[in-house]
Amino acid sequence: MKKITGKTKIAIIAVFCCLLAFFAVGGSLAWARQFDGRIGPNTFVGPVRVSGMDPETARQEVQKRIDGFFAKGLLVTVDGSTKAVPLSSLTGNDGLEIVRFDLDKTVAAAETSNHDANGFWNAVRLIEATMRPTAIRAVVSGNEDAIRGAVRETFTGKEMPGTDATFSIAKTSDGWKADVIAGTPGDEFDFAPFLPVLIARLSNLDDAPTELAIVHRDPEVTEDVARTETGAAAASLSRAPFVMSVPSDGTKAPGNSWSVSAADLAKIIRPGTNGLEIDPVAFDAQLDEIAAAVDVPAQNARFERKNGRVTEFATSAMGRSLNRDQARADFVAALNGVETTVFLSFVDVEPTVTSSEGNDLGITDALGTGTSSFKGSPKNRMTNIQNGVNLLNGLLLAPDETFSLLNALKPFETDNGYLPELVIKGDKILPEIAGGLCQIGTTTFRAVMNAGLEVVERSNHSLVVSYYNDPSNNNPGTDATIYDPAPDFKFKNDTGHYVLFEASMDATAQSLSFTLWGTSDGRKGSYTPPVVKRWIAAGDPVETETTALAVGEKKCQNVHVGADTSFTYTVAHPDGTSVDRVFESHYRPLPQICLVGVEQLSTPEDLQPATDSVSSLVTTDAPVTN
Repeated sequence: MKKITGKTKIAIIAVFCCLLAFFAVGGSLAWARQFDGRIGPNTFVGPVRVSGMDPETARQEVQKRIDGFFAKGLLVTVDGSTKAVPLSSLTGNDGLEIVRFDLDKTVAAAETSNHDANGFWNAVRLIEATMRPTAIRAVVSGNEDAIRGAVRETFTGKEMPGTDATFSIAKTSDGWKADVIAGTPGDEFDFAPFLPVLIARLSNLDDAPTELAIVHRDPEVTEDVARTETGAAAASLSRAPFVMSVPSDGTKAPGNSWSVSAADLAKIIRPGTNGLEIDPVAFDAQLDEIAAAVDVPAQNARFERKNGRVTEFATSAMGRSLNRDQARADFVAALNGVETTVFLSFVDVEPTVTSSEGNDLGITDALGTGTSSFKGSPKNRMTNIQNGVNLLNGLLLAPDETFSLLNALKPFETDNGYLPELVIKGDKILPEIAGGLCQIGTTTFRAVMNAGLEVVERSNHSLVVSYYNDPSNNNPGTDATIYDPAPDFKFKNDTGHYVLFEASMDATAQSLSFTLWGTSDGRKGSYTPPVVKRWIAAGDPVETETTALAVGEKKCQNVHVGADTSFTYTVAHPDGTSVDRVFESHYRPLPQICLVGVEQLSTPEDLQPATDSVSSLVTTDAPVTN
């Protein structure tokens, strides 16, 4: 028997170690393959464990947690009192959310975490993940103005803003006299540190209460400061009237003018820390009257098709708008100086589409058409839809332009042709302007897809709404919601040519038809009928007491069953290639919520359940929605 030398022993040990390493690596690689297409071990989105889940399952689990926030509201504590602040409200039957979660980006971040394209390093990263938890934060954004408003509506009476010292002005036999009314200290919500903490808590899907501090603020303009300005105020009043003049020829030769009498001035003048100031709200009311007479909106060129080409039917024109900031500054300078005439200036407003762009655009092809039905809509809703159609019809989109539906339809005011509808927010009945424009968003979305254009931004509605069910199979899924300032619907004209937006409304059939016209490059757009992957039960009815209604009166919104849906948008190019994009939509379930009028709440206000807003017009199962 041959003796084994030391070198041989070392070689055998090395081979043995290599075999161990080989089998260890092989075993690790085999173990790691179980996470192919799945989220790595020890991974959480907030408190939701998503380890080992496929993206769809993870999406469902995280969505359940998010739905809980909208069902229960967000807990906020102010001065020891904790209440649930609703994160959404209903206009008609559609939910409008003041915070939005991007579930696609959130799940994608969880899916790619702890994975690597290289098989060996993929195994290493997954093994490392077993030793420590991986925390994924949900992608969330909030409408800060809407959040402030919701908090203030929930905590009515908790905030008592302070006031600066101001003038008490009277006309005497000796002329105008200015005395001082002392300012008062106040207590205000400290939103600056609160909002980032709130968003961070939402991103962690943390439902613990968020503390909102109340800060004490002393007057910025004190009584002593105001007294030093009483003489200047009386002198300015004695120099009135002040004249705001629009130059007639580009010089300072007076044209149209508006007089600010001493009595008018007495309503807007106030002390400042560096001389006399004006109340911006009261002064803007003066400017509103002037602007209504002198502002000229820019006129976009609008076009129609005749005999296979585009012809002009509205000429573009420059607009002008009163320079309000300059007017305020110049008026304050006059108060503190010797002049009594303020010459107003303007800023030019350019049209986004000029007439020269419509001479011969060769718009001959119908790129795609989208339709929707709004049967059963109330009068104001139909008026708003028709107004939106009028604003869109004939618009021309330049090559490579990203079109914003919100920008095309704004401002959402009665002066722009929109009508309000009453809704209930929390326990208050308030008007909402421009209900119904989501019908416009949905119809545009379908036209864009049938035209094969690039969808830049689209959000589905919060709730399943019959108005927006797809005409192919009456399933939800192909809708698009818009609400100022967000969400918006945006698409890009990537055809390389101008695109004409043709919008029409059939009031008799109660339907919309939008067609995008242009120069075809041979692409074909289409989308599959939406598939409902699962329906989600609405839950038990909820009743909330309110003092906003007459005793015994009840206002209810309809039950909304939730759903998860999916469809595929395909753009087929003439070279035989095609691009697919899958749109997933989640619609929250919402039980019937009724407000019941009472003389006095029977339970402490802190214990009243948070609710979505309820349309004051909806008392049956009629499909009255936004």
